[in-house]
Amino acid sequence: MTKSPRFPQTGLSADAVAEALRAHAGLDSASVETIGFARRFFAGADVAAVAADAAGLFAHAGRVSSYPGLPQPPGMGQIQRELQQWALELLDAPEGTAARLTSGGTESVILALRACLKTAFPGKPSPAGTPPEIVAAWSAHPCIDKAAELLGARLVRVPVGVGHVADPAAMAAAITPATRMLYVSFPSYAYGLADDVAAFADLALEHGLWLHVDACMSGFLAPFQRMNGEAIPFCGPGIPGVSSLSADFHKHGYSAKGASALLLAEEAARAIDFVYSDHPLPTMATETLAGTAPGAALASAWAVMRYLGAEGYCKLAARLSAARQAFAAAVRSVPGFSVLGEPLFSLMVVTSSRHDMAAVHRGMAARGWFTLAVASPPGLHLNIGALDAPLAERFAADLSEVVRDAA
Repeated sequence: MTKSPRFPQTGLSADAVAEALRAHAGLDSASVETIGFARRFFAGADVAAVAADAAGLFAHAGRVSSYPGLPQPPGMGQIQRELQQWALELLDAPEGTAARLTSGGTESVILALRACLKTAFPGKPSPAGTPPEIVAAWSAHPCIDKAAELLGARLVRVPVGVGHVADPAAMAAAITPATRMLYVSFPSYAYGLADDVAAFADLALEHGLWLHVDACMSGFLAPFQRMNGEAIPFCGPGIPGVSSLSADFHKHGYSAKGASALLLAEEAARAIDFVYSDHPLPTMATETLAGTAPGAALASAWAVMRYLGAEGYCKLAARLSAARQAFAAAVRSVPGFSVLGEPLFSLMVVTSSRHDMAAVHRGMAARGWFTLAVASPPGLHLNIGALDAPLAERFAADLSEVVRDAA
């Protein structure tokens, strides 16, 4: 890091500022140009430009708010309504479902837990003063830890079952009178493997619990895979027993960050509004955590969806599936390596019963691959993009070199 200059005394021209920004962006692009998997959720320069241009046009736009006296921009209002409708349509939501637009999966999960605690068990204290509990598999994303901490709940994590997915029997055994929510992943970020949503929906109905489905990684990918004829299970609120679902536009919707959707029943959505009247100004009411919620990322999501349409998303989904299959075949072609389970989406974990995966991780990083080190089972966490199929053979060759060099 170079030392930052002092705050400027005089301003630059707009052209000079733009030139400096292009230089910074160029540095960022160059820094990852040769790194595999560094361009996460990249659908091509044209899509990225559409996303960026839309975000720039709405850089100063806030989302339409119910706060009295604030302007209600009709353009942003239309963008929000259309995004909500598209999310409901793509995620097979039944009549009576609402879509809340948020800044990302973490905010969506926090609001889902708020909805659970306010509507599913209003005023019902936990036994012996214990906090309300959430049961989740060990593979669940840590955003549920954050939600639990913020809302005074206790997260109970249970071991994953066979296949490294959430185990219905283990989670059922962890249910207590204090349990309020079951949390499952479609897929888990840790392993890239989808939990059996239908089985957990039955479990939630049996015990009268709220079931949240974290579909942040697949929400705007799976619908187009199904359109392509892939056998992708459904996971949304159309399944009886599913109470809420989160899906991110800024992942395989390819929008600017951060934009997400939370789907839940309309009555539950109304119950989670933040409404405050005991202050000098008119009642403040907001639908999400942010008081001033930026609209730029939502405008970006709208723009990319209008640009690609179902045809464009289906093409990208097909390319991503082909890339995943190419990487799986390449990994399995290297003696001693395997792929964890049968991933359906963009995430994949490479494991080995023969090689030291910590050393493999270091060796692959030295060869220009961005992967995360998985602790258990030891492995490499890959986030494969729609345009990454040409990298599969090089990945396999580098795996071979790493283990040969270590021998």
